[in-house]
Amino acid sequence: MSDPLAKIYKKDKKPDEFEYHVAQTIGEIEASSPDLKGELKYLLITGATDFEGKFRGCSRQAVIIFFHYRSKDTLKKVHNRLQSELAKRFRKPVVLLLQRTIIPKYFKTKGQQKRPYSRTLTKVHEAILDDLVFPIGILGKRIRMKADGRKVFKVLLDPNSRDEIQEKLDVISAVYSKLTNKEVVFEFPQSRDFPV
Repeated sequence: MSDPLAKIYKKDKKPDEFEYHVAQTIGEIEASSPDLKGELKYLLITGATDFEGKFRGCSRQAVIIFFHYRSKDTLKKVHNRLQSELAKRFRKPVVLLLQRTIIPKYFKTKGQQKRPYSRTLTKVHEAILDDLVFPIGILGKRIRMKADGRKVFKVLLDPNSRDEIQEKLDVISAVYSKLTNKEVVFEFPQSRDFPV
């Protein structure tokens, strides 16, 4: 089995104990699954946390793992298999996300380069939502204003994939709320074909 520290990418800090444990677990999965060995070899972790939060009055637990953005293509190939293997080993839901950076609106660089649109707050929050529900397709998004001034984001998901994500929606909502401070509600339309 390879060194777990080789799976962790941190610029300045040393990994904490939980991140080391997650890297070690991924290394064990890589060693025990010959079909995943080639793909997991190139995945790099940037962070991991043991999440516990409240959503609709109930306590929700999950493991959130952040991967280096350059691991995007590799992660998408093995996402479902890796997520299920990690969920078996941690005995709780596992959320796999790509590490993204939000750049403030006014920032100074050497050449006064314009901020990339993919690094804005809105685009990063949309990308986090896409990562949370991957591989399920998002059909639409709406913002609903409550009477008390709160915003609730309604997300319409593909109704054909209802069975495979239904039990994870509360955990996904709690994690999204924790990461972005936005409340999200998931719905499934009656059919994918909308009336003309």
